[in-house]
Amino acid sequence: TVTAASWSTRQRAPGSTGEGRHRDLSGRTGQSPSPFLYPCTSYVWAKKAMRSGALLLAAALAVTSAAHSKLLVAQGIEEESMDAIPAENNATSSSTRIWKNKSEAQAALRAHLLENYDRGSMPPFVPTPENNGSEYAPTTIEVGINFHRILEVDVVRSEVDLLTWMRFIWNDTRLSWDPEEYAGIDKLWFWVESGAGMSETSEIWTPDIELWNQMESIQTSYANTFAAVDPSGGIFWSRPGHLKPVCKFVGLERFPFDNLECVIELGSWGHSGKFLRLEPFDGTGFSIGGSDTSGESFSEFTLDTISAELIIYPPYPSDPLADWPVIMYSISFHRSWQPYIRGYLISQIIFNIIGFACFWLPIQSGERLGLSITAMLSAVAADLVVVSKLPSASELTWMQKFSMLSQAFAGYCVLEGVVVSYFYFQVSNNLVPNYLQCIFARMPKLGRSPSGEPLGASSDSRLDILTNPLGNSGESRDGSNPSNGESYGRRPSFRGPRDADDFRTRQEQKNNAGWQRVASHIDSFSQLVVVPLYLAIVCVFLVQVTEHHESAA
Repeated sequence: TVTAASWSTRQRAPGSTGEGRHRDLSGRTGQSPSPFLYPCTSYVWAKKAMRSGALLLAAALAVTSAAHSKLLVAQGIEEESMDAIPAENNATSSSTRIWKNKSEAQAALRAHLLENYDRGSMPPFVPTPENNGSEYAPTTIEVGINFHRILEVDVVRSEVDLLTWMRFIWNDTRLSWDPEEYAGIDKLWFWVESGAGMSETSEIWTPDIELWNQMESIQTSYANTFAAVDPSGGIFWSRPGHLKPVCKFVGLERFPFDNLECVIELGSWGHSGKFLRLEPFDGTGFSIGGSDTSGESFSEFTLDTISAELIIYPPYPSDPLADWPVIMYSISFHRSWQPYIRGYLISQIIFNIIGFACFWLPIQSGERLGLSITAMLSAVAADLVVVSKLPSASELTWMQKFSMLSQAFAGYCVLEGVVVSYFYFQVSNNLVPNYLQCIFARMPKLGRSPSGEPLGASSDSRLDILTNPLGNSGESRDGSNPSNGESYGRRPSFRGPRDADDFRTRQEQKNNAGWQRVASHIDSFSQLVVVPLYLAIVCVFLVQVTEHHESAA
């Protein structure tokens, strides 16, 4: 075995060359020896490999250090940018992660939104995409009314009291926020007082929507409520209350079988179309019902149909570029006619029939005229009740016409009773009153008949008795004394009561019989003509009502 020392000695020996060494050791010339045969050669190669690995490790460490330096530099820039954020926003951003509860986050959000909020200013205008932001669109207000029932209709004052819920929807970007920064809050409520516009206790701006044909302002007739706001700034405001418009009623002429119609106008009172635009809520602008406790029950009026239409009024001369949009509601409702049939119509017909019963009563009975007067008073009393429910206008309603008909026939009953009684007890041969006969007797030229004889010169005339009530004492017309001690042709100064059968002469009895036939003919005419005529007219009135109801249905 050859050691490293002997190998080094041989290598340094004089006269030795590499070729000789190669020949001596390997026995072959022209070939290099294998490194595995020389341990020193393996050591050299290992040392070189270690140096190369060290260099590679140093290069890797340098690359890693450079990358780390770049990362530190980037973090330093981010820290500087975070330091550049205002302290207020930085505090808010850091505080969003430590809310104790949603109440605390809600209080902070309300304070943040209302800090610089001016409730007297309108929401910011939004640029329109059609004009690339060169013009600004007005605030759009969606208006809707939920009708529950009709509380009262006063046709005398042309008023209607409606129980409703009024709803408004609009957008105010000043009240928008990011829910992630405030514990996920997606709804806020702001108090609104005194209806619309700016108020001392209102927290946000609200549109000044008013009832144009109002009897009472919606600011006082509706309750104060909260307005709900979503993160995008959308606002929903609902208020319960009474809607009290002044109506020009259509269809009142068929009272009490009328279907009335009232028009309601809602719009901004102070802002023209340049600032506020109206739209019907949910496309229709209205709804009916929705509450079982406030529905229609034992009500005189019932809602039939409702329609809403957007109307644009032209500009006023003072502002020729501003139109005025309004939403016009047409409300149709009908009256419960059954109480009027039971209370007024049937009662008037019954009292008229009772008044007609006097045509069949004996003329000499004293209750005939009293019955007709009672029927007349009943018709007048019913008419007064009807008039109290209607306005004092030149137009006549169906009920007023029927009431006038009833009064006319009741008046005929009274007049017929007076005329029949007058004829029934008439005993003279003419209808000239006694005082006129007395006047004609004192005027000879005017008091003679065409034949030349004085008026009432016959034996049955009462003109002599009227002009000479005492007559000739104890002497008759022919100059003889009456056998029974009475004076013919004169009336005693004091006499007892007389009835229709107490006639002084046969001529009076004959005259009275003729007048009684006239009274009987008048009664027959009333029985055969007046009563059927009344029934026919009543049927005509009822047919008109039926036709109106069929056309309305």
